[in-house]
Amino acid sequence: MTATSDELRQLEAPDGVRLVYRRWLPDGDVRGTVQIVHGASEHSGRYGRLAAALTGRGLAVYALDLRGHGRTAESSGVGRFGGSGGAGVDSLLGDVRALQRVMAEQQPGVPRVLVGHSMGSIVALAAAERDGGDLAGLVLSGPVGVAPHLADTVAALDEAVAAGAGEHALDALGAFNEAFEPARTRFDWLSRDPAEVDAYVTDPLCGDEMPLTAGYAAGVFGLAVGSVTPDALATIPDGLPVLLLAGSRDPVGGVDAGQVTALADLLRARGLPVELHVYDDARHEVFNETNRDEVTGDLLAWLDGRIPG
Repeated sequence: MTATSDELRQLEAPDGVRLVYRRWLPDGDVRGTVQIVHGASEHSGRYGRLAAALTGRGLAVYALDLRGHGRTAESSGVGRFGGSGGAGVDSLLGDVRALQRVMAEQQPGVPRVLVGHSMGSIVALAAAERDGGDLAGLVLSGPVGVAPHLADTVAALDEAVAAGAGEHALDALGAFNEAFEPARTRFDWLSRDPAEVDAYVTDPLCGDEMPLTAGYAAGVFGLAVGSVTPDALATIPDGLPVLLLAGSRDPVGGVDAGQVTALADLLRARGLPVELHVYDDARHEVFNETNRDEVTGDLLAWLDGRIPG
């Protein structure tokens, strides 16, 4: 089954932000939908290869450029939530739900799976906790997991915001490269594949060109801390299947993906069916890693087990 190319579309949020999203459709019947939530300082257009694999299995794929990112940043501002009335991190959850409503209208009556990568995994987990009752599955790629040290980071960012520095741009990603120094680029931590790293570095909608502000980072990291508490995890719909995908050398997920394993343990204790894959020596962007075919194959097999063919 072949797929259409990505289509850029717009959706206006209640606070006036113009959300840009992409849609990839299979050439044939749609058996399910997959919503992708991208990571920090990147955009939905980087998921075309993954979308092609998904549409090849009869799945329609939708992905927003989140507020502060990609084409949506033209409305919200780079690294900002934007909108009228001082929108905060909850606006991201509302946007995920708004796109889901579009998906349900365009592809009615089929299962929906939510996929979040990196920062998007924070948003996706929180979205599943808030209103995931219609989900057939939740996939978290390159997740932060359980990271108690982030509480101190959030406190420091909140202080900066209170002092009037909320609009200041941050280098929120720079420290992740330390384990790979001396390195060819500042973003070697993303993948072992130099071509993938170079594609990220030269993309004008990625990396240093699209920094988060202190206010944005405070909101997202605060969501990361809050979404792994027992009270928050208790709101995930009973029986929701969860797939976790991480690299053993991903600095975001802790040493040997320890923070991701801790999240898997909490989700299992919650009574959810959890499948965890930690890929040896892989770095952050497992869908852009040298073993990406293996990772994509694991995702497709998991989806086939949860969405009728």
